[in-house]
Amino acid sequence: MIALDGVVKQYQGQNGPFSALDNISVHIKESEKFGIIGESGSGKSTLLRMINALETPDNGTVTVDGEDVVNLSPKQLRQYRKKIGMIFQQFNLLNNKTVLENVTLPLKLHKFESALDVDEVLSFVGLSDKKNSYPGQLSGGQKQRVGIARALITNPKILLCDEPTSALDEKTTDEIVGVLRRAHEVYGMTIVVVTHELNVIKHLCDRTLVLEAGNIIDTIDIKPSSHVISEASYYERVVEVLKK
Repeated sequence: MIALDGVVKQYQGQNGPFSALDNISVHIKESEKFGIIGESGSGKSTLLRMINALETPDNGTVTVDGEDVVNLSPKQLRQYRKKIGMIFQQFNLLNNKTVLENVTLPLKLHKFESALDVDEVLSFVGLSDKKNSYPGQLSGGQKQRVGIARALITNPKILLCDEPTSALDEKTTDEIVGVLRRAHEVYGMTIVVVTHELNVIKHLCDRTLVLEAGNIIDTIDIKPSSHVISEASYYERVVEVLKK
């Protein structure tokens, strides 16, 4: 479904060039719930941006659903991105638009053949009574539910989540993880989640990639765990939470 092979991405820093991604290869299965975790600067967001073609690799290939993403024409790229829904850390809502207007915004910008009904989507995320409200009248969790509804309404094949719970408290985080799990059960898309929150990965994903300084440290099959996170290194804590 999603295949990155030998992907290298370098940027120019204050002290010269550095590798955000260094020879990364990862294959994500269709309809999988896949995590990408790592500390700040590990390359998580760069990897995610490779999937929706907001970044192109200096070397290597990115293939999604049989398409060579790197070499798509502008027209093909527009069609390709219509397959992808995106959920952001800071919600990215328009404050002068109602919930209903924010959710249906993608449908105003492009034509989607299999778009979902807006009332169905608002009901799914639990916001039927808020469709005429504005973002300033909503809690953080409600704002992220609007973001999820906006991503779902296009009925995407792939849902990319960039730190979707980092701005939320623990209880609201659990609620949003529950919404994403149900979205996967009902709509069956492939979900890729970038986060540094281990419990989000543990309760949402089937597998996760562990990145450190642009390198893959491990790929872990998620197992439920009640083990307490220790004061160990980041990678040791990852293994504690996800493997034990």
